[in-house]
Amino acid sequence: MNNSGILYGVGVGPGDPELITVKALKTISACRYVAYIDPGKGRRAVAFEIARAAMPEIEEKERIPVTIPMTADKALMSAHHRAAFDTIGGALLGGDDVAFLSLGDISVYSTFGYLRRLAREAGFTARMVSGVPSFCAAAAALDTDLVLGERNLHVFCASDTNLDAFLSLEGTRVLMKGPESLPRILETLKERGLDAALVSNCGMENELVVRSVKGLDGTGSLSYYSLVITGGEEA
Repeated sequence: MNNSGILYGVGVGPGDPELITVKALKTISACRYVAYIDPGKGRRAVAFEIARAAMPEIEEKERIPVTIPMTADKALMSAHHRAAFDTIGGALLGGDDVAFLSLGDISVYSTFGYLRRLAREAGFTARMVSGVPSFCAAAAALDTDLVLGERNLHVFCASDTNLDAFLSLEGTRVLMKGPESLPRILETLKERGLDAALVSNCGMENELVVRSVKGLDGTGSLSYYSLVITGGEEA
């Protein structure tokens, strides 16, 4: 499809508009369309809002909001990925480039990974524009090193069931993917005599930085954009 458009996955960083890369802004500027996840129900399209704060002229772009629900049903999720790509594919077939906006870095738990596969299967070109990962920005907010020397870094999906084994790994452990797992995480940390730091809404107006979860009073008000870092900084 030599005359078709290119699908770009653009990482917009974790929340602070000043963390969007120059390359991301140039890519968005060069695309006719911007696509992003629309959570619906009056909630903010966070990736789009971050990009708009960095470049107000994004308002002039044609928008492709897509719906990707939070679900453990793989068949349902796959169907939504297909529907989202089919919507975006119409613009690509017309020869226009599309920038799909994603929080953090485009390679870390991003919906774009699924859309990229579908695009390539359909014969389109898809490219990735990296952004600042949330756990790197969180380390900066905590004023701490993630890893030094030969220390290992492990990134873990906290919805997984192998939490105890993960915490046994040597090095710095980052636990991502939402507050619904936080009660189990905190309980396991306590049982193992471990402490951790927590950052919620990193870089956003309502950012919360907790340097020790031992003093955390409840988890009910924490947003989906929360992560836990434990075992860091030793040289």
